[in-house]
Amino acid sequence: KEQDGQKQVQVFIDGRHVEVNPLKARQVFKDEDDTDRGVVFILTRVGSKVVLDSKQHGLVVESDGRYVQVQVPNNYRGKMSGLCGNFDGEEVFEYEGPSQEVYRSPFDFGLSYRIPSKGCQEDDNEGLSVMRNARITRLNDFNKKETCFSKTPIPRCPEGYGKTEFEVRRLEFHCVPTELESTE
Repeated sequence: KEQDGQKQVQVFIDGRHVEVNPLKARQVFKDEDDTDRGVVFILTRVGSKVVLDSKQHGLVVESDGRYVQVQVPNNYRGKMSGLCGNFDGEEVFEYEGPSQEVYRSPFDFGLSYRIPSKGCQEDDNEGLSVMRNARITRLNDFNKKETCFSKTPIPRCPEGYGKTEFEVRRLEFHCVPTELESTE
């Protein structure tokens, strides 16, 4: 947020508000009342960026309020998930959504992690697309009815909203016989 032409930064760690002083680093303890237990994070402000550094975890997070950069050591490889990717070295799986669906577009991937909130629902979430797998029914080469699901979700307008634009995408589908219970 901005105040008097200056960016004001608010940082929350484990739900607790932590003040950021632009002139000196702030040590953040696991328990603010027990400073003998050691520093968990060092919080600094460098220009318009806030830097959260944890020597204990090998973690560095930098943000300017619009972009976030997260750096982790190699011992986190394959142990991560979420918006930062899974850090397994396989680029094709870096856009894995919260339900293990793989996205090709970073935009669609980001949308898959939206968290509904009362504060955003009315204003910001109104009319935003919802990610869903496409489902079609067709006759296969043997003239048998089958139901096909897209391997990656695509954006759909929420109920009550119409399309304002469209884009052509190439999708891969997985098809199964329609008579299977799993297609219902």
